[in-house]
Amino acid sequence: MLIKSAKQRKTEKVYKSYEHISQDYDAMNDITSLGMHRVWKLKVAEEIKRKKFSRILDLCCGTGDMALLLASGNPGASVTAADFSGEMLKVAQRRKNKKDLTNIEFVKCNAEKLPFHNGAFDCVVISFGLKSVADCEQVMREMYRLVRPGGFVYCLETYAPQEAKVKTAYDAYRNLVVPVVGGALAGKGSEYRRIASAGGKFLSKKEVVRLMQKTGFSKVGYLNQLGGIAACHRGQKPEN
Repeated sequence: MLIKSAKQRKTEKVYKSYEHISQDYDAMNDITSLGMHRVWKLKVAEEIKRKKFSRILDLCCGTGDMALLLASGNPGASVTAADFSGEMLKVAQRRKNKKDLTNIEFVKCNAEKLPFHNGAFDCVVISFGLKSVADCEQVMREMYRLVRPGGFVYCLETYAPQEAKVKTAYDAYRNLVVPVVGGALAGKGSEYRRIASAGGKFLSKKEVVRLMQKTGFSKVGYLNQLGGIAACHRGQKPEN
C-alpha cells in the first residue's frame, strides 16, 4: 500500500475542490471579496502592461481572470495560462472564446513541475494561487527557472490581518461566512471550507519576501492592498 505524503494529500484535496466549484467560482469571489479581487488584479495587470512584456505566464490561472486581463491589455504579447484543474480551464476557455482573443493559450499542468523551458517568459504572475499549492518553495523555484534574466515575477495573495481583533473577525469570515455563502449559492460549502482550511497555515508577507530572496530574486518587495488584507509581491531575476 502506497502511503501518500501530506503534500500529496493536500494537492489531491484542493484539486478535487476546485474541480467541483469551477462553475460558481467567479460569482463566489465577487461576493466574498465585495469585488475587490478584480481591483487588485487590475492594478497588477496595469503595471505589467506598462513594462511591455512579450511573453507572459499566468500561473494557477483558475477561470482566467488575470490571463484575460493580460491578453486584452497586451495584444502584442503571447500569454500562457496554466492550471491543474481541467474544469477551471474549461470555464476559462469559454470566457476566452467570448472575447475572441487569439494571443492566449491555456495549459493543464501542475505548478510544481511546469512543462516550459528555462527562461521562457519575460514575466510570471500568480494570483491567489500560492496559498493553494502543496510546496510553495518548489513553485517559487519553478517561477525563477521560467522567467528570463532581468524578468519579473508578481505574486498577488490574501493575508490575515495582524491586529488581534481584526484577525479574529477575518478568520471567522473566512472559515464560517465564506463556506455558508458557497453552500447557499451552489450547495458546495464543504468545498470552500476545504480550500479555506488548506490556506490556513500560509506564509506571512515577510516569509514570502524571504522565500523569494532565498530563491534568488532581487529587488523584492510588496505593496499592501485594503489595509493589508491583500498584497502584491514583486521580484526581479538578476541579469547575471
